[in-house]
Amino acid sequence: MIYKLILFDLDDTLFDYSQCFEEGMRQTIGRHRLSADLDHDSFYRKLKAYSDELWPDLTQNRISLAEYRFRRLEKTAAHWGRTVAEEVAKDFQQMFLLDCFDTIKPIPEVERCLRKLAASHQLGIVTNGPEDMAFTKIERLGLSHLFSADQLIISERVGYHKPDRRIFTAALERFGTAPKETLFVGDSWEADVAGAIDAGMDAVWINPKKLQPASNHLPLAVVERLEQLTDVLA
Repeated sequence: MIYKLILFDLDDTLFDYSQCFEEGMRQTIGRHRLSADLDHDSFYRKLKAYSDELWPDLTQNRISLAEYRFRRLEKTAAHWGRTVAEEVAKDFQQMFLLDCFDTIKPIPEVERCLRKLAASHQLGIVTNGPEDMAFTKIERLGLSHLFSADQLIISERVGYHKPDRRIFTAALERFGTAPKETLFVGDSWEADVAGAIDAGMDAVWINPKKLQPASNHLPLAVVERLEQLTDVLA
């Protein structure tokens, strides 16, 4: 199949966001007045657990992004008997954004792979995430020349999160392509692989940890690194 469009997930697909999140969050915890005098490792582990626990509420539109960010911090601080005012939570989040962005660096192998693919395909990104972070991530990765603002479909802006079929439909409409002309590449089995296949696309699963599939969906290929995609499409 010759695809007209290749859509990519952003976090943990184009770069290791999990590592950047941890590094940035640990820096913030060590610097912010809310948490600097507490056990940094314990605070991080609690906050990460609440981030994961609340994520389904965000992706299923039961809470807003602002509520998600506030509640994970509020729940974490409560373990130390601390309350979190709204302005403190906003200040903590802003410090985290800066610390997190500082950890994001260009990845030459990824840029070369994407540049090669861009010579023969349209490229786009479909990400479950906040609008205030997506564009900066692309800039810090040195990929702005490959992905303009119009090529980013962001769940916060669209109003739907993967694996909701409607966010994939929004991407297809943006690029004017049919599902069968489109390949989706991502690391999440549920959101990227199963979601894209259910929307009528083919999918490539980036699976460096060699996880087992969670359903009977059949991806086009399974790879450990994004750079292997050019071999899949050769």
